[in-house]
Amino acid sequence: MVELMVALMIVSIGLLALASGATLLTRLMGGGAVQTRAAMSANSRMEALRAIPCGSVTSGADTVRGIVSRWTTQSVMFASARRGMSINLVVQYPTSRGVRTQDYRTIFPC
Repeated sequence: MVELMVALMIVSIGLLALASGATLLTRLMGGGAVQTRAAMSANSRMEALRAIPCGSVTSGADTVRGIVSRWTTQSVMFASARRGMSINLVVQYPTSRGVRTQDYRTIFPC
């Protein structure tokens, strides 16, 4: 009888650990989906800015599916006397623990 009780206790502890692991995995997968959506939004914004001629690129902001994007632009000169456009994109998105911010920076040659 004692062996049966010990075996049931071990099985119940294992099942509780499995259930808590499944809960954590579900939460992490949901967070990963939001981060992926934010990264795709940032990539889309960078590609849209790349498609605009350098003289027409301006700073701005927009919100798409709860993801806030703000970008600033600045003209830069390279050592080889080529021109470029420096882009700083800040993406903010909601998580279960509050709003998270991600910065992206690049330089587009003109």
